[in-house]
Amino acid sequence: MVKRPVKDREVTLRCGEKRYSVKIPEHIRFEYARLNPAEQAADPQVLIQEALNHPVGAPRIENMVQPGQKICIISDDNTRLTPVVLILKELLPRLERAGIRREDIFIVMALGSHRPMTVEEMSAKLGREVCENYRVLNSEFENPALLTQVGVSALGTPIRVLKAAMEADLRIGIGSVVPHGCMGWSGGAKILYPGITSADIVSEFHVMQRLRDEILLGMVECPVRLAVEEWTQNIGLHYIINTVLGEDAAVYSAAAGHYIQAHRKAVSSAQKIYGVPVRQRPDVVLSSAYPIHMDFWQCGKAAYGPTKVLRKGGEFLLLAECKEGVGPHPQMLDYMAIEDGKDALLKRIQSGETGEDLLAMAVGVSMGRVVRHAHVTLVSDGLTAEQCERGRMAHHPQAALQQALEQALAKFEDPFLLVIPEGGEAIPILGEQV
Repeated sequence: MVKRPVKDREVTLRCGEKRYSVKIPEHIRFEYARLNPAEQAADPQVLIQEALNHPVGAPRIENMVQPGQKICIISDDNTRLTPVVLILKELLPRLERAGIRREDIFIVMALGSHRPMTVEEMSAKLGREVCENYRVLNSEFENPALLTQVGVSALGTPIRVLKAAMEADLRIGIGSVVPHGCMGWSGGAKILYPGITSADIVSEFHVMQRLRDEILLGMVECPVRLAVEEWTQNIGLHYIINTVLGEDAAVYSAAAGHYIQAHRKAVSSAQKIYGVPVRQRPDVVLSSAYPIHMDFWQCGKAAYGPTKVLRKGGEFLLLAECKEGVGPHPQMLDYMAIEDGKDALLKRIQSGETGEDLLAMAVGVSMGRVVRHAHVTLVSDGLTAEQCERGRMAHHPQAALQQALEQALAKFEDPFLLVIPEGGEAIPILGEQV
């Protein structure tokens, strides 16, 4: 367990651009579970260069392309912290030196089912110069005319992928590896499937996890990932560049090459940072959703890790900005309140119904497990008390964080408190499991 010194029992948590401090009462036993410290690269650009110079399971990218080919670069969107500017600074010149013309290179923002990125957001993510000199577009998960079918999934759903990407001769994925509730770890094949697929496939992707009883967060050979990787082999993701980030998004390592082999190398690095040992099962968890705090659709992911260690019937306080409110699928709040969510989800699938509402249902049912495991309080200015009540959660504004914590602690005679400053990425692990 790694602890940061806590002055006078006061801890500070990030929430968007703000920071909130709370004072822990003298009689309360607590643990401060930060990400494991990692040595930041002196020059992150050198790490990326080395990854591209020594790819895993594939030739160097400049030896894979030929003049006249069309290259599609698929990047994660602004809900992720991947240093895409640094990666493109190294990748694009290599492609051009290999004879690829600028007009034959385009970049797709892999939205999954997130809202489209604005021009300003693309510029911040990719760099202004890149946006001015290369074609950049959002993926289109809801527009059938811009998708093409490449097969049928195991559940019988047509697999539709962005047509422009499939028309390219070579597809390169860029992302980061962090713990993920559906695939164990993000990165690798996920950038393509479901990153640039239709809404139906995005829904099925989430359904696959919600129908399983075990928590997949942090699992390397995750069954959902293995299924996705099998289909990615059929679709074609020719190369990836994945980074692993430490605290404050500092680059810790990078891996490039084959979409499975390079991904597993990145995961081995990520495990050293994100697996956070905890000495005993807590009664109360106070966690910041940082860095996935844009909306509740994203920050809800920060609940899965703490649920693995929080005692049944415990108190879970989630601090999250949610500046864009619930997010793109507000119906998820109603599905969180369904008692027999898994059975309802199965019936929905068996009926053949798909679409965006199924995605909201799948994620809502998964979050429903959290609110039935513990009493959840969302500390946020982005949602109202009425919205939280729909999802069976209590609510406090961000300024009332201290009050919310004291109320939660008061429910136990001798509570043990776990504080997680980067709940959006940490995987708490009980001491006996380490």
